[in-house]
Amino acid sequence: MTLHVGTGQTQTAVSLMPRNLDDCVREMALVEQKQAAIDILEWRLDYWQTPATLLTAGHQIAACKHPVILTLRTTHDGGLADPTDYLDRYTALLSAQIGDVVDIEWSLPEAVRKAVSALARANGYQVLLSHHDLKTTPDNLTLQKQLAAMHATHPDMLKLATTAQSNEDTTRLMAITQSFTHDHTTPLITMAMSEFGLASRIFGGQFGSAVSFGYLEHPSAPGQLPIEQLKGLLTMHQN
Repeated sequence: MTLHVGTGQTQTAVSLMPRNLDDCVREMALVEQKQAAIDILEWRLDYWQTPATLLTAGHQIAACKHPVILTLRTTHDGGLADPTDYLDRYTALLSAQIGDVVDIEWSLPEAVRKAVSALARANGYQVLLSHHDLKTTPDNLTLQKQLAAMHATHPDMLKLATTAQSNEDTTRLMAITQSFTHDHTTPLITMAMSEFGLASRIFGGQFGSAVSFGYLEHPSAPGQLPIEQLKGLLTMHQN
């Protein structure tokens, strides 16, 4: 299914982080319990430890009614995967038509980005181009140049996550988000990680951020809220 974001209220996403089929069954049961609070699923493929059962898990996850983002987060961007595994990991799932959106990291070599993007589009997937700064929130000009460079490659949507060292960092990121979404139609997802960035997860949508990430069991990034709490706060502040 096509993921429609940036068209109204902020949508909620949760990251699934199963290591094996037992984890997958448990997490999908939680998704069923909390489905009213969830709009989008992100499957963090870098946590998966049993390659032989990857497609079995994929079909279980894809059977739900939520759009699914496939994400293989590398160590550079805060995940567990080796960049050399990128294309091989995605190929099997995309060939089986599992999921709807492919997350591609900007930090990858350009040749890898282009190869995965071409594979995704050939199989009817949307492309989410992402970048994660695990240490800082760069100055405004650097943020603007980062988004411009990413946007120039024509993804279907963009994601920019920074690490806030102060409340001011979060305020700057939300202002940059507002400026970008005012000038472009490509949906943008932004968040400032850390306790200083909590406001970006709750109020980011008011500045143009299309999606906010919460968690089912354990946070996949600093500053995430439980999905039901996040949905409640978003509903409260958007109505």
